[in-house]
Amino acid sequence: MAQTGLSEDTATVLCPSRCPQCQDVFSDPRVLPCLHTLCMSCLQSLEPFGTLERGQKLASQQSVLCPVCDSEVSLPPGGIRDLVPDLLAQTEVLLEKLRCGGNEMPCDLCGDGKGERRCQDCRVTMCEFCCLAHRRQKRTAGHSLLPLRDLPPGSSLSPAPTCTLHPLEELRLFCESCGLLSCRDCALVKHLGHKIHPVTEIAGRHRVQLQGALIKSEPQLEAMEAALHTIQEAGEDLKRSVDFLRKEVEDFSDGYIRAIQEHRVRLLQDIDEEMLQKEQALSLRRAKIHQQLTDLHTATTFTRDLLDNGPDLHIVRAKALVLGRLKQLNQGDHSQLEQAEADRIVFNAKQEAGLCRGYQMYGMVQRCGVDPERCQVRGPGLQFVHQGKLSSFTLTCSTPFGDQLENKGAPPRVTILHKESGRCLQPSIQDSQNGTYHISYIPTEPGQISISICMKGRHIRGSPFTVTVRGTSRKHCGIYHCCTFCSSGGQKDARCGCGGTMPGGFQSCGHGHKGHPGQSHWSCCGSTSETSECPGVKDSAPRNLLQTVAL
Repeated sequence: MAQTGLSEDTATVLCPSRCPQCQDVFSDPRVLPCLHTLCMSCLQSLEPFGTLERGQKLASQQSVLCPVCDSEVSLPPGGIRDLVPDLLAQTEVLLEKLRCGGNEMPCDLCGDGKGERRCQDCRVTMCEFCCLAHRRQKRTAGHSLLPLRDLPPGSSLSPAPTCTLHPLEELRLFCESCGLLSCRDCALVKHLGHKIHPVTEIAGRHRVQLQGALIKSEPQLEAMEAALHTIQEAGEDLKRSVDFLRKEVEDFSDGYIRAIQEHRVRLLQDIDEEMLQKEQALSLRRAKIHQQLTDLHTATTFTRDLLDNGPDLHIVRAKALVLGRLKQLNQGDHSQLEQAEADRIVFNAKQEAGLCRGYQMYGMVQRCGVDPERCQVRGPGLQFVHQGKLSSFTLTCSTPFGDQLENKGAPPRVTILHKESGRCLQPSIQDSQNGTYHISYIPTEPGQISISICMKGRHIRGSPFTVTVRGTSRKHCGIYHCCTFCSSGGQKDARCGCGGTMPGGFQSCGHGHKGHPGQSHWSCCGSTSETSECPGVKDSAPRNLLQTVAL
């Protein structure tokens, strides 16, 4: 029995002499329309399905589900009994029994002897005695007699089928009109007038048709085998790619784990370093304040003893010394006396921490507090200011990593001191609640002032700042011109506040000559800014010689 179109796994299960359903030796094997062979008992155990035809109720034709390929196949009108017997399967059963020595076939000629050989021409099984007689006859002397155990695959050992109505008659004829095998007697009665031919003749024609159908199926078979091979290769490629990706993921994960472990060690080291720096800063501040406290205790104790027990002469002599010392201690750096704000060390898991072994790391240890070295100030109040006018600037608080800090803690300490008179100005500090402070003040006298800005007892970068205060603003008494030579109409004795002169006896300035500022300027003071205030006449241009000429 030939099985085609099966997968490798199914082909290894199927055996030519065994039923694929019960795995026992075939017993009355029948062929389903899907070309799978099952025992009669296995077929009868299958539950049939009724099929509905158009416009009809449940028809008599039924179908079953093939247990091998799971295909629903239709049964002939007579049911399972009308299925075609599989003679090849029966022959395979007999051959297997013969090879195993578990079956004995009788002689088809004498009926008494044990079948030993098979005539391939007469298709009969004979005992040794009948084989000798078969060779002595001239007509059969050249026939091929093969031992039953050496028969080639596909050899038929089944007896010729006989008619059910005439058991002694073989089915040697085929009715093309009915499509059925027939014996001689039935051909004369039941198939009278039909197209009847010998089975050998019809078999030859059917063999040609089957070969033609087989040839037509070969391209499809090759295409399906090629497709199956392609799928198998695709599966192998997929497996290789998956193995490669698995290895790549494992390498990536192992590398990432190692990088994270190194980053973890680095973060713990950062915590230790921050802790050490804070402990050192606190120790230094503690030592300074302790020293100041000791000095102040010494001074106050000496002063109390002097007041309580000192004679008048001693008080008079020591008064200047004591007051000087107390003044020195009281006017010291009060920033050390401020309560130190305890900066918290926090861990920011979302902060990018750079690459480690080629992997992007996240998480950084940060000081959650303001860093005086990172604070910045901007605004005109730290540049040139005017006496009696409100001046201001903005302080931006930042963390050690340069980020603007909203929770700042203690406000800044701003000290504004006039350098010449020593007078202090009271600044106005406004908290903007967004990490910035708006600081404003009004200078009371011209000159230079010092602005000190401290956060947490430490000066910010650039502090103290020196700012020049200008006096009361004055308007320009001259004109804003390109040069005195042009504005005076070429007068030789006209002079300009820029102090420039021209050759040829001209006391005025001219384009490109010595002293000219190179652009338009005020004739009274030489200032190049048209919207500026007049600072007064320069020494190079005495007031009694300055002339203002309008064209």
